[in-house]
This record gives sequence, C-alpha cells and structure tokens, in this order.
Amino acid sequence: MTVIQIPDVGKFGVVKDQPPQELPINAWSDAKNMRFREQGAERFRGQRRVFDLAAVVPYWIQQYNNGGKRWWIHAGTDALFADDGVNPRENITPAVAPTGGVDDRWTGGFFNGVFVANNGVDAPLYWGGTGIMTPLPNWTAGLRTKSLRAYKNSLVAAGINRSGTDLPHTVLWSSLTDPGAVPVSWDINDPTKEAGEFPLAEDPSPIVDQLTMGDANIIYKEQSMWSMTPSGDNQIYRFQRLPGDVGALVRGGIANTPAGHVVLTPGDVILHAGQGPQSIITSVMRRWLFNQVDSPNRLRSFVVTNPPANEVWVCFTSIGEDFATTAAVWNWRDNTWAIRELPGVTYGASGQIDYSIISTWEAQSDVWRDAQNAWNQEELSAAQSRLLMCGLNQAITAVDVSASFDGQPFTSQMTRIGLALDAPDRVKTVRSVFPRVEATTGTRIRIEVGSSMDVEGAVTWSPPVEYVVGKTYKADAFASGRFLAARFTSMDNNSWRIKSYGLDVVTAGEY
Repeated sequence: MTVIQIPDVGKFGVVKDQPPQELPINAWSDAKNMRFREQGAERFRGQRRVFDLAAVVPYWIQQYNNGGKRWWIHAGTDALFADDGVNPRENITPAVAPTGGVDDRWTGGFFNGVFVANNGVDAPLYWGGTGIMTPLPNWTAGLRTKSLRAYKNSLVAAGINRSGTDLPHTVLWSSLTDPGAVPVSWDINDPTKEAGEFPLAEDPSPIVDQLTMGDANIIYKEQSMWSMTPSGDNQIYRFQRLPGDVGALVRGGIANTPAGHVVLTPGDVILHAGQGPQSIITSVMRRWLFNQVDSPNRLRSFVVTNPPANEVWVCFTSIGEDFATTAAVWNWRDNTWAIRELPGVTYGASGQIDYSIISTWEAQSDVWRDAQNAWNQEELSAAQSRLLMCGLNQAITAVDVSASFDGQPFTSQMTRIGLALDAPDRVKTVRSVFPRVEATTGTRIRIEVGSSMDVEGAVTWSPPVEYVVGKTYKADAFASGRFLAARFTSMDNNSWRIKSYGLDVVTAGEY
C-alpha cells in the first residue's frame, strides 16, 4: 500500500481561474462554505439573528456608540431604527420620512459623537442618541451628495448636486467642528469658516465613494483614486491623485484592513495602501467572480470585513438573484480565497455588540447538540468587532456564532479534481482516503473519490462513503484514471477542520 500524503490543505484555498491539473497538490478547485487559514481547511460557522425582526427590509446597517450603549442603526428606504439589544427598538425616522429607493445606498456613520445618515436623494440626517433623526443643521438648501462621511473634524460630501446641477467630480467639506457638535457652515464663500470644495476633474469618471486610510481620506472615482490630506494652510485640505487607473464599482465597495483598503473595482479586487493598486484575486478567482455577478444588480454588491477571522467578504448578487447570495472571502493574513453562501443579504458592517446578546442559551437557534459555544463562553472581548448583516427576511444576524443559517442547515463542501500526482500519463487507482480531521467525536463527513482519463473529460465519482470522526480511520472508495479527484462534504452541523489527508494509490501503466 502506497499512501500519498497531501499536507497543508489550507495553504492555497480555492483557485477557480487555473486548470485544476496545473494547481499545487494541496489547492482546491472548488469549495463552498469552507474557509482556509493556518494551513488548514475548516467549515464556516453560520449566523444567528441578534435583534427582533426589523420593521422594514433593512438596506443599510451601521454601529454607533453613545451614552454607554452600543447601538446598531438600520435603514429601509423610508425609515430608520436603532437597536441596542437590551431595550425596545427605537423608531428614529425623521418627521419627514426619507424618499430614496432600494438602490439609493446610504452612507454616513459616526461623526464627532453623533450619527449621520445620507441617502443621496434627501438632505442628510443626524441623531444624538435620543429622540428621532433630524435634518443636519446648516446644510445648504438644494444641496445633495452621493457620499457623506467623516474625516477628521469635517464632514466630506463627495460627488454633489447643487440645486439640480450635477457636479459628479466635486468634493465639498464642511467647516471644522468642535467635539460633540455638527458643522456650523458649508458655505465655501464665507472667509470666516473653513468650508471649501475641490474638483477632481482630471479623470472624467464620477466620484463613487470615500474611506479614510490612516491620516488621509481616500476618494474613489470609477477610474481613479485621490488622497485628501490636511494642507497646513488656508486651503485646509490638499488633493493628490494616487497611482493606478482604477477606482471603485459601488458605494460600500471598500473595506479597511491592516494591509490597506480592499476595493471592488469594475473588473478586479485590489489592495492598496496609497502606493499603487495590487490585484489580490487575479489568477485565483477574478474571472470566476465577474462571470458570476448579475450585471443588472451589480451595484448591490458590497465589501465588508470580518475582523475576528482576518477576512474581507466581497458580497455580490449572483446571476438571477436580486441581492447578495454569495461572498468571495479573502483572508488577509493567509492570503487565501474562499466562497461563502449568503441567505439573501442586503448589506453588512462590522462593529461592537454586547456579547450577552448572542451568548445566552435563550439566543441559541441551534439544537443543543449542534451549539458551537460552551456554557458561559466569551470567545471575544467586548471591544472586538463582529460582522453583522441584514437581509430580505428582515433579520439582522451576527456571523460566525452559529452552526446554521439562523436555524436553517447549510452544506460545506470542498473538491479537488485534476490530481495527476506527478504522473499525468499513467493510470492510477485510488482505494482509500485517510483524512486527518479535527472535530468532535461522531462528526460525519461524506467522502467521494473520482477520476477522468484526460484533462477535458468529466469526472466520474464513486459512491459516497461516510467517515465518522473517532469511529473510523479511513474511507474505502475506489476510482481509476489518469487524473484523480477527491471531495469532502459535511453531513451535519458540526464544525470540523482538516489539515491533511492521504490517498492509497496504486499506479499502473499508461492505459
């Protein structure tokens, strides 16, 4: 018996854009709901609802700390609400309700102790933790902006419309603001205030969004990136075009990581820290990703971080879907890609949440035998950010806290085809698989092997064999061909992790 060991099966993750027979032996040609980190492959955990069902379908969610409370603000098209997980939800919709549509994506967030919200159609709103949202004071009448975000002591409006005149290249900033206050002026003609504007006219594409990076505010057009930094003089801010003729596809399509910004562009996913863009998905999953995106709904994509797992989730609307049902997941520490299913998600954000909301047994939507946390377990500190998502089912869910999708089971699977084992011209027969699985005793995994005689041929799969952790040490499955294949599929909700596996292989002749 010759057992060929396949080690470090999480080293390369999923590689969809290269011929399987040319991949390293420990790369995967396909996977779903499996993440790859620390040289191993492991089942993604699920998600669980953390608040009561929203009163409307939420299309935006953001975290806001105020008065010792960790609020989560969510917005529909015409209403906004605040949850702290302890007290009854607060309806903070302003007296004059917003009028935006589904695709008028909200921007805003924390600024100077208050929360600001902007849908690009109406005047911006703000909230201080009590009462309802109100129009932002001192905002110029007739002014609208696509993106409104905080930068230092100013609010920055990127891509504006002034009294019906579209100014898609213009950046406008407010006067400098004292802590706890909102801007007192947006008047660029008042010499006693610091408000100003600057046209990014060198590139004809419109402004899409903005996000701070260290000491700079990075403004993204569709085909360029610009830095906004303090000028140190009466100009207040200066602007500089950054290297690279790339930009952002959609508002909310930028995420901040320790390595820099991860940006979903019109045809790539890039990483940059101000020194030039670097594709992080080319030759891995770039062609696959953009072939999967539903073109009419591409602007409903978004990018968000899952900090505890060192991940960026590029969430996109798959072909035929209305909202995000798939995430291409990049681990910035291990530089691996994975694919995660999503249950109809409209938006996501990372932020702090009281752990008691998700750690009590009352909050469990899983049956006890499938629960992923121990009694009174607190796996993260109160300061650790979590990823929360909202969806069409009006649920707001926390990610990686459950064995299921809010009570619904899901399947994890990873597949490798095209295994030549350094002998592409010789016929090989695999007789057994020896997985090295870390999981609770009794966890069941379905194992299949397959084969094809040439690189273009379809894989013929063996009948599946059930492997039970702690009870069996191998799976006897048979396949014969020049190119071998292996597939692992979860059969229950238990978490499991695999770092290597062995194949009992007999090599024969060329035919």
